[in-house]
Amino acid sequence: MLSLQEIEKIYFTEENAVEAVTDISLSVEDGEFVSFIGPSGCGKTTVLSIIAGLIPPTSGRILMNGTEISGFSKETGYMLQEDYLFPWLTIRKNIELGLIITGMHNEDTVEKTMSLLAQLGLGDKADAFPSELSGGMRQRAALVRMLAPEPSLLLLDEPFSALDYQTKLKLEDLVSHTLNSQQKTAILVTHDLSEAIAMSDRIFLFSTNPGSIYNVYQVPETFRRMLPLEARNHPEFHPFFQRIWKELENVENQHPNTP
Repeated sequence: MLSLQEIEKIYFTEENAVEAVTDISLSVEDGEFVSFIGPSGCGKTTVLSIIAGLIPPTSGRILMNGTEISGFSKETGYMLQEDYLFPWLTIRKNIELGLIITGMHNEDTVEKTMSLLAQLGLGDKADAFPSELSGGMRQRAALVRMLAPEPSLLLLDEPFSALDYQTKLKLEDLVSHTLNSQQKTAILVTHDLSEAIAMSDRIFLFSTNPGSIYNVYQVPETFRRMLPLEARNHPEFHPFFQRIWKELENVENQHPNTP
């Protein structure tokens, strides 16, 4: 569904050029959930931003369903650590914004969006303002806003990291169930290795200076289709975690001064 071919990003200043990522080549299958992990500064979010069309690559190609793309695509939805709901708009108005921007705002799409809001437990909050909702509720509203225009590729940039641990676990299950039921393709950037394992089909480990793909892990089939909380309790979870953790430490030790 998505193919990145030899993506490179160089940031130029008046004094020098900094190679952020180099030779990023990967593919994501239709309906697959993959995660990007790695040390801070390894380029995970840079690659996600390039896929989203927020920044252009210096070189390389991005193909979606076999067609080369550049810039923003209506097929892509983005969810960030902050919910970025407009505080002066009700939840209903906030989640309809994606429909308006993409030219999809009509009676049918609004009805589907409100139905999804109800499915995620916020049906009675449609006319509330963001300040009246908890952090977890706001992120659920942000999820509905992202899904409203029915994108085929979802980009998730640490969407749970600002939440308390209990809310984070509940929202992981909710997002995983929602995306699986809608057969969405998703890429998650996270610093939480447990989260990556619990939610993903495959995991890409990035190294630094410049950012590149160090290794790729196939999550075991035995718990890949479980909800994240259930997967965390599977007996094979911890050994698999330790295997990746050791390699992650190796990557970090290679560049101990990376911020």
